[in-house]
Amino acid sequence: MTRRTRLSLVIALIVLGAAVTVASAVASTAATPGVTAKTVTIGGTFPLTGPAQLYGVIPKAENAYFQYVNAHGGVNGRKIVFKYYDDQYNPANTVPLTHKLVQQDHVFAIYSSLGTAPNLAIRDYLNKSKIPQVLVATGDSYWGAQYKKFPWTIGFQPDYPGESRVYGQFIKNKVPQAKIGVLMQDDAYGQNYYNGLLQGLGAAKSKIVDVEKYDATQTDVSQQVVKLKASGANVFALFALPTQTITALVVATKVGWHPVTFINNVSSSPLFMALAQQSGANVQNDITATYVYDVWNNPDSATTKLYKSILAKYDAGADPLDANNVYGVANAATFVQALKMAGKNLTRQGLMTALTSLNWKNPFLYPGVSMKTSSTERFPIDQQILEQYKGTGWQPFGHIFSKAR
Repeated sequence: MTRRTRLSLVIALIVLGAAVTVASAVASTAATPGVTAKTVTIGGTFPLTGPAQLYGVIPKAENAYFQYVNAHGGVNGRKIVFKYYDDQYNPANTVPLTHKLVQQDHVFAIYSSLGTAPNLAIRDYLNKSKIPQVLVATGDSYWGAQYKKFPWTIGFQPDYPGESRVYGQFIKNKVPQAKIGVLMQDDAYGQNYYNGLLQGLGAAKSKIVDVEKYDATQTDVSQQVVKLKASGANVFALFALPTQTITALVVATKVGWHPVTFINNVSSSPLFMALAQQSGANVQNDITATYVYDVWNNPDSATTKLYKSILAKYDAGADPLDANNVYGVANAATFVQALKMAGKNLTRQGLMTALTSLNWKNPFLYPGVSMKTSSTERFPIDQQILEQYKGTGWQPFGHIFSKAR
């Protein structure tokens, strides 16, 4: 064999080897994007800035839990890589950022993206591409009601209509002289809450004397609150984002309006209540619902200690008393449980199968609240308990309630 022949053979083998490597990589990516022998990459979008930026702590808490899991060996030998971008709670930003996560970052799944409108904006694209859109950070009814059309989407928290339905039933049974004023965001998020309230009130829906709406980008809701007070309402149903909720509570107090107040769960973090109080709001005896573990009233429990240690080590500066951090850890723990169930041979379909066959007690949920899903049930959590604000925190009362499966 001549020197030239040997050189040609070596070059041919190098080219062939490179081609095989590239082909293998392409085939692997095509089969399970975001999955390697040592890592699984997921991603989502969140309002790190903008009108809903108080929710921006959630992905940081989720990532803290993932780092904790990674430090203890990961899941089935893989470490979790979590990439997230700031969409400012604006669907116009959510769409291109999600495309970036899928097409450039090659994520295995879109995980926990926050907000109703943002998730609706990407749901069709993700389902057509058979990309998991999982444990979304919104409780709107769509994720459960439309599962046949969108089988790659699944929620996490209790649905908003189910929550506000309980408020309606409570008002109907416990506040007989109620005249209800509603402040709601003028989109699907607010409408879901309002629909549930109507269902809970039933024939008593005539007790609603005024409904005031605001745009999601609007932070000053003073005029709406003044109008609700002028309507003669003695019950205030707040279906709003945290910033608008805090503002509404402060304005209500300043104008001398002291109704029985119901605050939707996603805006009732003790941190938000403290901010409202510091700004002059009277939040005593306000009512909400919860499903996350009560770290506030159980400071010495094993769960609270673990939760606080995770934040302290992997999310320095995070406020452990912000319910959104508990939410983030609970959500991340659910994703980890699903990864474990999906097994070492991780596929997107395997993840969805795991998430639609949950029967698990998440340690970061309120005791007695369990997680259960099926091929037709896409809300892992359907139990909650009412709370009333006393002193400097929420106090659970009554019994855990569930929606009908």
